[in-house]
Amino acid sequence: MIEFLIDMVGGLLIPDFGGKRRTRAQARAFTEGGEVLFEACVLGDRPYCSPRIVFLAASRTALHLSPTEVKTLARRALPTEHIEIRQIRRRTRSDPRIIRPFWDIADCHDRGAAFVVACAPEHMRYFTGSLGTEGLELNTGTAD
Repeated sequence: MIEFLIDMVGGLLIPDFGGKRRTRAQARAFTEGGEVLFEACVLGDRPYCSPRIVFLAASRTALHLSPTEVKTLARRALPTEHIEIRQIRRRTRSDPRIIRPFWDIADCHDRGAAFVVACAPEHMRYFTGSLGTEGLELNTGTAD
């Protein structure tokens, strides 16, 4: 009960007070083989792409898409064995407006067709982890 009150008061006084705790819990769940649910955009010319915000449920072994936070509602498996990430980059002005300004973008290919997955930077590791490409880093566009 006391922890609940501290979280409630902290949430009112400090923006995103519970965010770090939630992020750690998600990371722990993903590492232990569980699913992490997060908002994303999957845009392009593939059957699973659509021009709206969706929810991705990512685990180390699978990646599913759902139109709502209810993971089981109209849940669709993405073909992780065919998805290749070409690069991860920051959003630019030329990207579709539905992609939130602070999101990162993964330029992907599925059997030769290009598409993008956009989500918050802290969730991109779950997307790449579900594809087995955790070591992929953000391309900032600067030369070393």
